[in-house]
Amino acid sequence: MKVLIIGPENSPSKWNFNPFLKLFAQKPVFPPRELLLISILLPITWERKIIDLNTDKLHTNDLLWADYVFVNAGENHYYTAGKLIKKCMSNGAKIIGCGKLFTEYFAEHENLDHLVLDNIRTTLPLFINDLENDSPKRVYHSNPFFEIRKANESYYSVKNISCRLSENIQLAYY
Repeated sequence: MKVLIIGPENSPSKWNFNPFLKLFAQKPVFPPRELLLISILLPITWERKIIDLNTDKLHTNDLLWADYVFVNAGENHYYTAGKLIKKCMSNGAKIIGCGKLFTEYFAEHENLDHLVLDNIRTTLPLFINDLENDSPKRVYHSNPFFEIRKANESYYSVKNISCRLSENIQLAYY
């Protein structure tokens, strides 16, 4: 199985630092964590390519190479993800939408082949299992109230969390 994992370009707005970064660094500051997480959760036998459109270009050959295209988008990618989806569809790619954008705007993306919604750590293994058994569903939901203890990070190991929380509120208040 050949999988292309794409992160849309950040939408221009006054709230992001892209114009500022272009003056100095020419590169985004943070790596695409969500794209890397999807890649880690995929079976090791699958071929994969990751394209972050903030730093890379998407070529038609990449879309033709892939059996499936994962589009992982947040709410700040609303317009750029729409353009990306149109480009993927025009090349006949099978699109899997995942991320906060598709979870929030579920009804607007009924044209996608598959939607992997909510917590990707929970829903992506379900999708992969069904895909390998040739019975993938169109929509995958996890329990919206999944237990935080099932996440990889141990959020409960933070000591004296009430003190830290009040410090953050205090700093934000000034």
